[in-house]
Amino acid sequence: MKNRLFRLLFAAALLVAPTLPAQASPPYHLTTVSWVLATRNNLDNDDKYVTLIGRVTGRDDGGDYFFTDGTGTVRLDPNDFVLPAGPRLVIGGRIDQAYLGIGHLEVDVRNWHFAKRNPPAK
Repeated sequence: MKNRLFRLLFAAALLVAPTLPAQASPPYHLTTVSWVLATRNNLDNDDKYVTLIGRVTGRDDGGDYFFTDGTGTVRLDPNDFVLPAGPRLVIGGRIDQAYLGIGHLEVDVRNWHFAKRNPPAK
């Protein structure tokens, strides 16, 4: 009796399991700084995940970094990351809009790594 109940429950689990949502990472979209800047004050693009390739050019007094890819400059909120200035980086992050003009448009850094090739800076 227990064996039959176990088989029935196991079969039911196999039927239900494929319908459960998988925990997937958010979709990151390779884009440019100019596109991120064009989303300013567009709340539809708030919290969108983006991938940027470029260089950190400096830092402000609040701990945010400035990042450029040649199409513009955007602020990066590094969270707990320390980003190197100079070499080409690949940044994965989330767009954070400034609400009602308070604060800055920035990209919250979720991950980063060095770009595979670092051509000489122009």
